[in-house]
This record gives sequence, structure tokens and C-alpha cells, in this order.
Amino acid sequence: MTVKLSISVPDDVAAYLQSQGNASAAVTDAVRRMLPEARRARQRAAAQGYARYLRGTGACWEAEDSNEIALRGARW
Repeated sequence: MTVKLSISVPDDVAAYLQSQGNASAAVTDAVRRMLPEARRARQRAAAQGYARYLRGTGACWEAEDSNEIALRGARW
């Protein structure tokens, strides 16, 4: 499936796209190269938000003498 979009770009980008045989393919290739980093950035932001949440709950992980890990101070 494809979607038709109309965008405004700077002059240098417009000149590059006009020089390409298939502007849609050039834009698609450029965006797809950026997608993995955007996905990692979203995952990092989610992990940081979760870490802030955990710090705010007062929960902490403590090792027991039996080498088991217990979550102390968690509100269930």
C-alpha cells in the first residue's frame, strides 16, 4: 500500500530529488535508513521513563543470603 504525500523541503533537497529518476524511491530509501535509530531512540526513552518510575516507587532489588533476589518496598 502507498500513500500520496505533499511536503515542503529546502531548495537543496528539492534539487537533489528533482535530479533523481524516482523521487519517491529516494525519499523512501533515506527514511528507511533513519528508522532503526528512531526505533532505538523510542526504546531508550521508554526504558528511561520506566527507570524513573521505579526510582519513584522506592522499590529496590536486594540480594538475600540464599543468592535469591527479592524486590523490597514494592507496592503491588
